[in-house]
Amino acid sequence: MLNSIPGQFKKAAAFISNLKPATTRQEIPDSTQSGLYLVMQPSGALSWAVRTKIEGKAAKVTIGRYDETGSVERGAIIVSATQALNVTQARALAEKVVADARRGNDPRQQKIDKTSVSAWFDDFIKTARTTGFKGRPVKASTADEYDRIITTNIKPHWKHVTDIRTVDYRDVEKLLAKLTPGARRNAFAVLSAFFRWKPVARAMGRNIVELAEAPAKPQSRDRVLSHEEIKTVWKAAEKCGYPFGPMVQLLLLTGQRRDEIAELKWSEISDDMDAITLEATRTKNSRPHIVPLAPLAMMIIEALPKMHDADGNPSEYVFTTTAATPFSGFSNGKKALDKHCGEPALPEWHLHDLRRTCATELAKLGIKQEVTEAILNHKTGKVSGVAAIYNRYDYQDEKRDALEQLAMRIKAIIANNVIMLKKTA
Repeated sequence: MLNSIPGQFKKAAAFISNLKPATTRQEIPDSTQSGLYLVMQPSGALSWAVRTKIEGKAAKVTIGRYDETGSVERGAIIVSATQALNVTQARALAEKVVADARRGNDPRQQKIDKTSVSAWFDDFIKTARTTGFKGRPVKASTADEYDRIITTNIKPHWKHVTDIRTVDYRDVEKLLAKLTPGARRNAFAVLSAFFRWKPVARAMGRNIVELAEAPAKPQSRDRVLSHEEIKTVWKAAEKCGYPFGPMVQLLLLTGQRRDEIAELKWSEISDDMDAITLEATRTKNSRPHIVPLAPLAMMIIEALPKMHDADGNPSEYVFTTTAATPFSGFSNGKKALDKHCGEPALPEWHLHDLRRTCATELAKLGIKQEVTEAILNHKTGKVSGVAAIYNRYDYQDEKRDALEQLAMRIKAIIANNVIMLKKTA
């Protein structure tokens, strides 16, 4: 019982740390502040509640969750079920709640309901973009992907959940069962990060994802487009038009990742349009990357329209439908592309297969592996150990030559007059 706790903060915290959960919910009254209770769930989760009278009727107000140190700055304490309060903070807030109730003010009207799934996920995304989970914000593209997965695949299936603390591993498994295999793996990865997040872990007292059955790992893909398929996709991209069509063509001509091209900015293209420069924050391996542009790629970019917003301001994005945000309609774009590919439909393929196809065609042209990996911005497996530490050569000339050869190969494929050249030594 808290009424056996001395007033000193450290002793109270030590007492609470030694409490053991029972099979039923417990309410442990505080001896210092009248009406304050520490609530312990069977799961071990701890929260603070105040019992008082509002307009002559008994009422209970949850004011926060227990945390030994607390995470609320002085003067910023409000009535919120998700804020972390230590003993001193809980007593101060409980005193205020009781005083407000006596004056006829309902403290529940000040309560910010942040126990819903939507509110927790919103805070999770906000944390990812600001402080991050390991002392620094996550990459903007990663935070955007978290946001997309949560908005598309998680929130719609948990609308009925009013308190995140009521979710268990069976809810996770039911949600995953409603998704396609690819979406299932993505959602599981986000949920794993979410339930490991300290505020959620403290509120729930356990990581429920550890009890859920993880989706099967995807089989490694080795899909490469044949020359006939390259021609089909290229022609279909021409029919799709801006923005998806030319974006697909650049993916094949440069071998870059989908989002690196889809989120391309005009400021990342050189004045003479002969290269793209991606900052470290825009690449998967967090390394800056220069992509030389072959004449065919330059011609595609030069033909692109420059979008403007409602006020007439030019968009910073090369591929956009809103002028304010980069292109993101991949699902609808892929459907349109497949439709223009005609019948019979191409066997199951993904946009990422264009990157693999690019690398394969470069190999057929006899391009050295380290040059191909430099184009793809991979950490090369060809140069390793001590050599990798001291080798800072970036292969810019070789990359340009290789991508120009690739562009010529693609032009020949489209024109049906491709000649397979013998590999160079």
